[in-house]
Amino acid sequence: MLLVSLAVLAACAGGDDTGERRTQAPGEIQPTGDDSDAVVARVIDGDSVELDIDGGLVESRLIGINAPELSDCQGPGAAEVLTSVAGGRSVTIRSFGSDRFGRLLVDLSIDAESVNEAMVRLGWALAQHDNEHGAAALWVAEMERASASGLGMWDLPTACPPAPDDVQIVGVEADPPGPDDDVLEEEWIELENTGSATVDLSGWAVRDESTSNRFVFDDVQLGAGQRLRLRTGCGVDDGRDHYWCSPAGVWSNRGETALLLGPSGSIQDWVYLE
Repeated sequence: MLLVSLAVLAACAGGDDTGERRTQAPGEIQPTGDDSDAVVARVIDGDSVELDIDGGLVESRLIGINAPELSDCQGPGAAEVLTSVAGGRSVTIRSFGSDRFGRLLVDLSIDAESVNEAMVRLGWALAQHDNEHGAAALWVAEMERASASGLGMWDLPTACPPAPDDVQIVGVEADPPGPDDDVLEEEWIELENTGSATVDLSGWAVRDESTSNRFVFDDVQLGAGQRLRLRTGCGVDDGRDHYWCSPAGVWSNRGETALLLGPSGSIQDWVYLE
């Protein structure tokens, strides 16, 4: 039903509003969580838009999801899909305060169908496990279905130029015993080269679902059959252990998606942490 609705919405998208609008700061709108109406005046990227609310433009962030940045190889595709789904359309918004950048946090819906959820269902956004309005379990399940079906950014052969598929995530220790910030060296993600040739990991990256934590490898060779643990804390790199040297924990104890990216940004592997 949702896919049918989105197809209709995309076909009907349009309209040219040439009237002037003043830019309205998020602080001028007092978010109440109550439903209200707006128009998607501009799509910024796959999870952020400018909303026309009572003639004022308000930069807004779709809550509970994380789409690729425009600089990522999947980013333009995500923005294009959000534009086809909601660009220029009247939407119902439910607001959840503002983020640290001053953007209004919103769940958008068209004909009672969540646009946020649609981006996850169509494969163009991650669902954040600990999102702020209780839809995490449903949206994570949608993300798992999208990834299993190879939709959107999960379409590995076409979303981005792929890297060798021999390197996989084989384990994650997200919550070692003890206070998180005291045992950062014991928090880790482990990779294995399951192929028969050495893989140069230069430019490969490991990241969390929020994009706030991203580690890029530099001049690391992973031999055939070898494993490498990327530890969150600080230490001296060797052939077995590599150190992120993050000042805080990377992997959420409340659920997380860990991703392994190739040099182009292609999603090479991922695991869901409950």
